Amino acid sequence: MAYRIGCDVGGTFTDLCLFEEETGKTFFVKTPTTTGHQATAVVNAARSALGMAGLAAHELSGFAHGTTVATNAILERRGARTALLITRGFRDVLAIGRQSRAHLYDQYARKPEPLVPREFIYEIDERLAPDGSVTHALDEETVRSAVSAMLAAGIETVAISFLHSYANPDHEQRVAAIVRDMASEIRISISSDVLAEPGEFERTSTTVMNAYLMPPLKDYLERIANTLIADGVTAEPAIMQSGGGVMPIETASGVKAVHTCLSGPAAGMIGARRFAEAAGYKNVVTIDMGGTSFDVGLIENGHILTRYESEIEGFPLRVPMFDIITLGAGGGSIAHVDAGGLLKVGPESAGARPGPAAYGKGGDRPTVTDANVILGRLRPGRAIGGGIVIDRDRAAKAIETHVAGPLGISVEEAAVGMLQVVNAAMVRGMRRITVERGLEPRDFAVMAFGGAGPLHAVDLCAEMDVETVIVPPSPGLLCGIGLLLAPWKHDETSMISGLAEAKSNSDIRMAIEMMGCKVVTQAKKDGIDFKSVTFAPVLEMRYRGQGHQLPIAWTGDGLDAAVEAFHQAHHRSFGYDRRSESVEICLLRLTASASPPSDRLPVPVITPSDDPVIARSPLWFEGAMVDVHVYDRARLALGTELTGPLIVEQQDTTLIVGAQTLVVDEHGNLIIRMQK
Repeated sequence: MAYRIGCDVGGTFTDLCLFEEETGKTFFVKTPTTTGHQATAVVNAARSALGMAGLAAHELSGFAHGTTVATNAILERRGARTALLITRGFRDVLAIGRQSRAHLYDQYARKPEPLVPREFIYEIDERLAPDGSVTHALDEETVRSAVSAMLAAGIETVAISFLHSYANPDHEQRVAAIVRDMASEIRISISSDVLAEPGEFERTSTTVMNAYLMPPLKDYLERIANTLIADGVTAEPAIMQSGGGVMPIETASGVKAVHTCLSGPAAGMIGARRFAEAAGYKNVVTIDMGGTSFDVGLIENGHILTRYESEIEGFPLRVPMFDIITLGAGGGSIAHVDAGGLLKVGPESAGARPGPAAYGKGGDRPTVTDANVILGRLRPGRAIGGGIVIDRDRAAKAIETHVAGPLGISVEEAAVGMLQVVNAAMVRGMRRITVERGLEPRDFAVMAFGGAGPLHAVDLCAEMDVETVIVPPSPGLLCGIGLLLAPWKHDETSMISGLAEAKSNSDIRMAIEMMGCKVVTQAKKDGIDFKSVTFAPVLEMRYRGQGHQLPIAWTGDGLDAAVEAFHQAHHRSFGYDRRSESVEICLLRLTASASPPSDRLPVPVITPSDDPVIARSPLWFEGAMVDVHVYDRARLALGTELTGPLIVEQQDTTLIVGAQTLVVDEHGNLIIRMQK
């Protein structure tokens, strides 16, 4: 039998799912993340799961991992000591950027300091024209001088980004060869490998970020791999990409290090799509609330929306990423009263250590989790994994000291206020991905996951006027499950730019064939059967003179059909089209993916019972505490129908249902119908 593991590291908990493909037998582990040493929690969770299943390590056939190492390295500025080799005259490209202001009227707004200090940016004598022709030959002496300076400065990794290298990578490749010859210990990130597209600032920023992340990501992944090998695991770990799909460790710690920045949330989106599809829903807003953050995504007509331009901490990042909006609102978000007497929640989080006060791990500041405990939404005395038992007295003390006391209100009133504040922030995030994009929330179901997502889902959907809430079988572990469902994936880009009217269908087909050859090469390198790989070509198109473009799927019906699809897409996005204007092709993307590793959905064991009620407990409902039934989700038979108010508990989360109806569907999803 084939056993595979999916493991996702979050800010508070590390979630792991061990899955047997043939029978669907599944084992789940949820343990606190070891802050600063994420690999420890990953390895310990794997050992625990193998022990639960009674398996030897060598019996594992796959290990997929989602990590926050890349994101944390950028947020905390703990990446490698990085240098940049740039075309002469472009030394300040990172500092100058695009001269845009994120907050137009904020006179105190400042750009983040570049990841590479100016003293580690070295100008190289060379220059290419936009068509790739050489206008100034490469001066190799300036390269050798720069490498000598890098060695003296203790540089660990270098980014190479030359003007118009997307059209001709020869200069970058030659410089990389010189660096390898003179300083083999310095790792290299080349822009023509990382991002072969125009946009000097964005391309340089992405290449620098990739270089900055390579050493810490390599150290982390090798530490996990080596420990697993020592334990007897023979399967090579695969790493989740921010745009969906997995890749080998070698690729993840090299040319695609920057592709891991939204690794965990992307896995959650893949799991959400599969369970939503099984439940019969193609249009879904996903909400993933963990201990540290709240992630909102969108699935439209069965497809997860993907974007190619984003930023992290103000740094432009141009790689395929699922279109996810992230807010600093999680179960561990800390509440405080500011100098003006205003109650605020987040973005600071208690994280895994010390965690919420109710966890009894040393935390003494009030969090969203503590507010849920006070209002009976998390039952006092309940064990939630990792040796944590909910302590109401600690939660009450933290809220009294930092919120209720300063505001002169009761602890319950303070807890209600904390939830109202954090819910308002999360609703704004949901509106950004729907209403602000011209979408009607009522046309979408909401899938709630993450350890805290189901706790807040019904309240959020009532504010959004959404009619249906879906809670998958293991919401707190859905990111780990999504890793088990993620296929191998690889992206290529071709600079086939120009007016659509000047291109032919054969031009597009030829470019796709050339990119397909590169995909096959990468698939063989990654150990993937290229015969199982499918291709999804996309044209980036715009009206001539525009500064932005729209992705249009190439269906093979020809350029006329693609241009018509662009006009329609432009009208949907901006409310108008200009059919008299010429349409320009900016570039061609090719996304290649292998078949998913399994069609079976990992679900927890259900043991239906005639009496699924495990307790009665007080719950804050419509302004007062009322006694409600507490149900064990593992005892709810398929087809069960319940009416709230009630609480549903399971290993990885808690669901609060008000005056709504809940039904268990044939796949184990909980479907909540909101009141109209």
